[in-house]
Amino acid sequence: MFLALLRKAFRDITKRRVRSLLTLLGILIGVGGVVAIVSTGQSLAQAQQATYADASQADITYWVWNAPASLPRALDEIDNVRVSELRADFFTRCHWDAGARDVYLHGVTDFDDMQVDRVFLRAGRFPLTDGEAVIEESARSVIPLAFGDTLACRGSSGQPDRTFTIVGAIQTPNYPSASLLDYATLYAPSNDVIRLMGATGANGLRVKVDDIALANDTAREISRLLDRRQIQRDAPVVRDPANYLGKRELDALLAVLAIFSVVGLITSGFLVANTLAAIVTEQVSEIGILKALGGTRGQVLMVYLLSALVYGVVGTALGLVVGAFASWRLMLYIGALLNLTVVFQVSPLGIALGVFVGIGVALLAGMIPALVATRIPVKRALESYGITPTYGRGQLDRAVQRLVSLPPLAAMSVRNLARRPSRALVTMLVIGVAVATSLAAQAVSATVDTAIDDLFQTYRADAWVWFGEYVGDNMRAALTSVDGVERVEVWSLQNAWVSKDADDETESARARIWGLPADTELYIPKLIEGRWYGAGSSDGAVISTDLVESLGVRLGDPIQVDTAGERRTFRVVGITIDNSVFLGSEVAGKVFIPETVVAKMQRREGWATFFAASFTRHDVEGVRAQLDEITQTFKRYQIGSDSAVREVEGAKEQTRILTIALGAMSVLVGLIGALGVVNTITLNVLERRREIGVLRSIGASDINVMQAFLTEGLAFGVGGWVIGVLLGFPLGLVLVSVMEAVLFHLDYIFTPQMALISLGFALLITGGASLIPALAAARMKVKEVLRYE
Repeated sequence: MFLALLRKAFRDITKRRVRSLLTLLGILIGVGGVVAIVSTGQSLAQAQQATYADASQADITYWVWNAPASLPRALDEIDNVRVSELRADFFTRCHWDAGARDVYLHGVTDFDDMQVDRVFLRAGRFPLTDGEAVIEESARSVIPLAFGDTLACRGSSGQPDRTFTIVGAIQTPNYPSASLLDYATLYAPSNDVIRLMGATGANGLRVKVDDIALANDTAREISRLLDRRQIQRDAPVVRDPANYLGKRELDALLAVLAIFSVVGLITSGFLVANTLAAIVTEQVSEIGILKALGGTRGQVLMVYLLSALVYGVVGTALGLVVGAFASWRLMLYIGALLNLTVVFQVSPLGIALGVFVGIGVALLAGMIPALVATRIPVKRALESYGITPTYGRGQLDRAVQRLVSLPPLAAMSVRNLARRPSRALVTMLVIGVAVATSLAAQAVSATVDTAIDDLFQTYRADAWVWFGEYVGDNMRAALTSVDGVERVEVWSLQNAWVSKDADDETESARARIWGLPADTELYIPKLIEGRWYGAGSSDGAVISTDLVESLGVRLGDPIQVDTAGERRTFRVVGITIDNSVFLGSEVAGKVFIPETVVAKMQRREGWATFFAASFTRHDVEGVRAQLDEITQTFKRYQIGSDSAVREVEGAKEQTRILTIALGAMSVLVGLIGALGVVNTITLNVLERRREIGVLRSIGASDINVMQAFLTEGLAFGVGGWVIGVLLGFPLGLVLVSVMEAVLFHLDYIFTPQMALISLGFALLITGGASLIPALAAARMKVKEVLRYE
C-alpha cells in the first residue's frame, strides 16, 4: 500500500513539472542558505583561529622609540615571556610611475626567523638586502606593480625618499584586505624603515607570552623594565584571546544572514502549501473516488504528505549541493577580504540543519492541504469539477465585484483574486515576505551608513597628526600657526581593561581610553545621560553606551580602569553614543577622561604624541594638501597623519560585505516570491481554460488575454507590497537590533522612499513572473480550451 501511495505521489509531482520545479527551487534556496551560512560561519571562525595561531600573533604590543637591538635579550629574562621581537613601523606615502598610495611599512630584522606576527610568502622571495620589499598580496590590486618594479617612499625628519624593489608577495592575517583599509602594506628590512623614520632604533615591540591569562602582569613588568632603561613608550596593548580581526563583524553578518535564511524557508513553506493545495483542488474527484472505494482518511492524508515529503527530500538534496557550493564561494570571498587561508569544508551541523528544516518545513506546509483533503465529503467530491461554484456568495466576492473604476478587463482580473482567496492570500504573503526582506535590507544598509556619516557630527576634526617621539604639548600652538589650520587639540588614545567592581576583575571589558580636553571643540558628544566632565576634573569619566551594556554600569557608578601600567578609579558622570568602532576592533566601548589625567597615568606630563586638527578646507584634496604642508613644516620630526574623510570612507568600505550579503539574500527571497506568483497564475490559467476560450471566441486578442493575467499578477504585487510594508518595518528593526547587540549603537532608519522603492521591486517581480503564464494563456487555441473538462 505504501509503495502504491508513493508511486501516486511521484506521478502527481512529475505530471506538473513546471509547478513542481518552482516548488523545488523554493526549498533549494532556503536549504542552501542554511547550509551556506552555518558552514561559512564555522569554517571562517576555525580559519581565523588557526591562522592567528600559526602566525604567532603578538600577545602584548608596545609603541617605543629608538629601542636598541639588545632589548629582546633583556625581555627574555622576564617570567612568562616566550619570545619578543622589535619592528620598525612607518606610515607614509609611496609613488611609482603610474600613481601613488598611502603605505604602511613594517621593518623586519630577519625574515627567516620571524617568531611573532609571522607572514607567509605566497610568491617571489623575501628581501635579502636593503632596498627590497615584499607587498601584502591584496595590495597588488591597488599598487599594480610586478616583481622587479620599484616605488619610492617618502621619508620623515627631512630624510630623502627611499626606493624599494618589489621582490615577493606575502599574506598576513594581522591586517585585512587593502581594499578595506584603503592603504597598502609592505614589509622591508628594518634598517631601511628606520632610516626613513629618521630614527636610530625600532619603534615597535611585539611580545608572545606563555600564559595569556598573566599577560597584564607581564605587561607591567615589561613597562617597568622599559622605564628603567629610559626607553620612551606608550601604554601596552594586550591581546584579547577571545577576539580577533573581524570576529565581531562576521558574527553580525552571519546573524543577519541566518534571519534571512529563516525568512526564505518560511517562504518556501508557503510555496509547498500552495502547490499541494492546488493539487488537492484539482483532484477533488479523485479523492471522492478513493473514499468511495473504501480509502480511509489516513490513506488520503498519506498521499499528500508523501507528496510533501518527496518535495522536501528532493529539494533538500539539491539545496545541500547548492549550499555547499555557495559556502565555498562565500568563504573564498570573505577569506580574501580578511587575509585568511580558508580550507573548504561543509559543516556537519549545517547539513543536519539543512535536512531537518528542508524536510520539516515541507511536511509542515503540506499538513494543512492534506488535512483539508481528508475532510472533503464523498458526495461533494464526486460532483465537483475542481472549480468552486460558490463565487459571488461571500462578502469578499461581493466587495471586489463593486470595482467599477477600472477598465472591464482589469476589473475582471482583480475580481478573480477572490475566486481562490486562500491561494491569493498565500501568494500575497510570499510576495509580502520578499518585499519585507527588500525593505529590511534597505533599512539596515541605510542605518549603518547613517551611523558612519553621523561621525562628522561627533568628530569635528578633519585630521589627526601624531609624532614618533614625545614632543612638548606646546606643539599644539606650533601646529595652529600653520596657514590653513583652524584649531589643534592634544588627544590621546590607548586600550585598557575596564571593570565595574575593583575587586572583581572577571567582570571586565576591553575599552579604548580617549584623553580629550574638557573644553574640546573637536569632539561633540551625543550625551543621553549626565554631562561632560569639567575643567579640573580628576576622576570624572564619560562612557559609551556600548560599554554600559557590556558592564551594566549606570550614571554615578565607579569604574576601574587598568592600563596594564596603572589602575585608577573613575566615576561615570555621563553616557554618550559613539559608533566609531570599526572592523577589527577588539574593544567593547570607549571611556573619555581628561587628557591631563591620561598624561599623569602615562607619566608624560607636559608631553604629547597625538593631536586632532581642524582646517579651513574640509574636502579630501584640501585636507591632504594641508597634511602635506604640515609634514613639510615639521619635517625634522618623525610625523604621521590621517584624515577623517579617509577613515569614514574606509569604514563604509568595510560595510560592503554586509551590503552585498543583504542584496544577495533580498534577490534570493525575491526569487522565491516570483516563483510563488508563477505557480499561482499558472494554476489560474489551467483552471480558467474555458473562460479563456470564451474570451477568445468573442474576439479577445492575445494582448487582451495576456493583459488579464498580467493585471492579476500586478494586483498580487500591490497586495503583497501592502503586507510587505507592514512586515518590513519590524523585520528591519529586528535585524538592526541583532547587529546592534554585536556591533554598536544604531539609530534605525526607515523612510517613505524605501517603501516606494519596494513597490517598484514588488511590481517588477510580479510583473516579470506573470509574463510566463500569461504568454502560455495567450497561446491557447479556442477549440482545445472549450473542450477542456
